[in-house]
Amino acid sequence: MAAHFGTRFKQALRLMPSVWIGLAAVQAHAADDARTVVAPSDPAEIVVTATRQAEPLSKIAASVSALNEAALDRRGIKNVADIALMTPGLTLNPNGFGSQADISIRGISSQVGSATTGIYIDDTPVQTRVVGYSSTNTYPLVFDLDRVEVLRGPQGTLFGSGAEGGAVRFITPEPSLTKTSVYARAELTGTRGGDPGGEVGVAFGAPIIRDVLDFRASIWTQHEGGYIDRQDRNPELNGTAPIERNANHAQSVVGRFALKWQAAPNLVIAPSVLLQDRKIHDISTFWEGADEPDGKLVNGQPLAQPDHDRFVLPAVRAQLDLPGVTVISNTSFFARVDDAIDDYSTLVPAVFNPIFNPAQTGPMVNFVPGDPGYAAYAQMRNVQTSWTQELRAQSSDKAARLSWVVGLFASTSQQKSYENIVDPKTAEVIGGPPADLLGQALIDNTYSLVANSQGRDRQIAAFGEVNYHLTDALKLTAGLRVARATFIGQSYATGPFVGATVVGPRTSTTETPVTPKFGVSYQTDKTLYYAIAAKGYRIGGSNTPLSEFCDIGAQGYARVPDTYKSDSLWSYELGAKTKLFDRHLEVSASVYHVDWKSIQQLIYVSNCAQQFVDNVGKAKSNGFDAQITARPFAGFSIDGAIGYTSATFTQTVPGLVQKGNHIDTQPWSGTVGVNYEHAVTAAVSGYGRVDYTYHSRSALTPVLDQNNGGFDPAALPAPETQLVDLRAGARFGAADVSAFVNNLFNTRPLLTRYSEVISNPVHRDFTFRPRTIGVTATYRY
Repeated sequence: MAAHFGTRFKQALRLMPSVWIGLAAVQAHAADDARTVVAPSDPAEIVVTATRQAEPLSKIAASVSALNEAALDRRGIKNVADIALMTPGLTLNPNGFGSQADISIRGISSQVGSATTGIYIDDTPVQTRVVGYSSTNTYPLVFDLDRVEVLRGPQGTLFGSGAEGGAVRFITPEPSLTKTSVYARAELTGTRGGDPGGEVGVAFGAPIIRDVLDFRASIWTQHEGGYIDRQDRNPELNGTAPIERNANHAQSVVGRFALKWQAAPNLVIAPSVLLQDRKIHDISTFWEGADEPDGKLVNGQPLAQPDHDRFVLPAVRAQLDLPGVTVISNTSFFARVDDAIDDYSTLVPAVFNPIFNPAQTGPMVNFVPGDPGYAAYAQMRNVQTSWTQELRAQSSDKAARLSWVVGLFASTSQQKSYENIVDPKTAEVIGGPPADLLGQALIDNTYSLVANSQGRDRQIAAFGEVNYHLTDALKLTAGLRVARATFIGQSYATGPFVGATVVGPRTSTTETPVTPKFGVSYQTDKTLYYAIAAKGYRIGGSNTPLSEFCDIGAQGYARVPDTYKSDSLWSYELGAKTKLFDRHLEVSASVYHVDWKSIQQLIYVSNCAQQFVDNVGKAKSNGFDAQITARPFAGFSIDGAIGYTSATFTQTVPGLVQKGNHIDTQPWSGTVGVNYEHAVTAAVSGYGRVDYTYHSRSALTPVLDQNNGGFDPAALPAPETQLVDLRAGARFGAADVSAFVNNLFNTRPLLTRYSEVISNPVHRDFTFRPRTIGVTATYRY
């Protein structure tokens, strides 16, 4: 293993000279007028657009976290998982389907229906709803971003459906009409027990016609070295199956091109296109108890489970400045395709052995006795397309007592989900011909299931928000959004796994959600106090038909409902933001209470490992979050954040949840970063940084409560976790070179444990990437 790693690492090191030659060439080109880089401890304030108008973060009367380009680099943030670790109240949970994960804010979490958290690239929503069994969000990778904003609490007034619990916004940089800009980053990494990885990317922008036309282009590629081996752990093979080392490696490419055209003195038109392509060779789960003698993690599945997720996002933004008014138009089209293979070689036996072969117990319940070569897999494809148009007008006089924004929004989004299960040996599992035992023969002698589901969301909305200063210090806010939302769904399934062919009815649900917002704030010389009451919602949808042999009587249903309705919540928040000692100390904090009703919940049917959705139960979420930045002396800074969320069901739903059960969150979360920078020479400064993150153990969730039908005696609460990351480096004008260690103590908690079916003895787990060391070089001009 060590020799293998050394060879791969030496190969990766060959990339560094070419990377540095490129950076050196860029630096030489810009040496004459290279600008001074703002140090991490510089108190320059981040400007955000969480209210759809550019405002300093400290002036936003809401709980918002923001990371600008410098902060993203300092902390080595590359993806949404890194953002979640650093942002209390934001949770990212793997959901057991391949590489997929669900995101939530303040405990407003759901694995079904429409999204509860909005995911935005600039002003384009890209979150998905669950259609079929494997659709989930895609998340932009982090390169050449201006900033990331996390908006806590419902954003229904300005952002609409899908931002029920909050929103995460990835804001890309605009081209400049007057300046040339360069950003380059290269990195090499080595993971304990795994393969090396690396990345290289560059962004460049310059005027084509000064003051008239400018462009910015970027390209970035990353290789993530794997660290989990895969070996078929069928007991009948006695460990003789071949081993694929470090199978869970991944390759990503992101590219963007943007123009900015000053078409008239008061008109700017800015088209752009963003592309992302991510290929995962195998998933990052491992089998509990299957570790190699040296502790190396092992995935015991017979087959690899690759995932290829790609999207393209062309958009056009136009801004017209009129006296006292700015008019903005955003038009975008989002197209995404996600192809994946899910290994059903252990799922199919786990479902059918208890029915047709109950003598199979222990680990062998996941396999076919006498045929260690048995294999089955699902070909998954999810296609997502959406067109979005927003037109808004907003006041531009910052000194006026009255400020406002009004707008119109229209979108059409379509999702299609396909699942074809390749299982030519179904007869071996069930002990006879599928036509005799399950009511239908294999399709083309190959497929045990051929299924597709599709859903179309159409929405038009009018919205507005008004702020009025009663005095210089006291401001009132009122907002309203009225939407007309329609969802149309249909599904089809055939094959022995559903018995008779099922053609789901074309279902439709139309609603007119109204989402108001009210706020009051008071600004002193140093402190902002505020209170907010806001409503959020997510639209309903339709269910996919279940297999004929699914028994839903135990769940209290005579039939699966064709559709489910929207759910909604009210959030109440009190907060304050202050700056003390000439901004050497900055603190922001908020407390909140959320009432959530008619929740779209998953109804799990244990005898067939399938599920449907219905509106059942109520919940509440109480908590607080606080952020602090201290700069006691030049070059030294401490930034920290802490959050507490207690999200519980307030109504018993027999067989599903008990009153007092917790929604799947970890109540306490926090992060602390300590940064010190000191000039070594007139041209060089050195720095060091330590980041510590903490998440507490989760409480009693429905799956852990034996009073619920979905109780799984093998399930575990999310554990307490602690992570420590280190980084140290030097800055040479616009260049920066640093070395880092992530997961310093190589912690390996069982973040998520899941099984093929309830009470199955084989557990599949997620954990942190093992200790990773690396070197990063960046250049920003």
